[in-house]
Amino acid sequence: MNQIKINPKSLVFNEKARLACISCKNYGLKATCPPYIATRAYFKKVLRTYKSGIIYYEKFEADKENWKNLRETSSLKIHKAILAKRNKLINEGHYFYLALGAGSCKLCQTCSFPCKKASESLIPIEGTGIDLVATMKKYKIKIEFPIKDYFYRFGMILYD
Repeated sequence: MNQIKINPKSLVFNEKARLACISCKNYGLKATCPPYIATRAYFKKVLRTYKSGIIYYEKFEADKENWKNLRETSSLKIHKAILAKRNKLINEGHYFYLALGAGSCKLCQTCSFPCKKASESLIPIEGTGIDLVATMKKYKIKIEFPIKDYFYRFGMILYD
């Protein structure tokens, strides 16, 4: 798995990133997604106050015949890496952190309110209003649409 150290002040926020959540089939069904999480303005203000950050990412082949399964397994792979790093940071004494996942949470078949796995679930990066395309461009990673031969999955952890 690839990782890039980032300066949280370099994050690009765009309301359109969060607006894309409304067209997601999971909109309103996940406790970790809009409309149940804080606003973009809140995240923009708070996320930039962290001192350090790491973006985890991996490039996956776009297997259109196995798309549904691939979306889930790729998200969970990033999710597990983020949780492992979060646990390591906690053990190192970093008590201010925020872990963000790749797309909507996929830990449970059906989401419950309140979340039954709150200590493991992650807010999706895009749900905070972070424009991943613009942010990753700063780090020389080009995300292309529409998806053809490959796609990326991203996760992020910010900490002090």
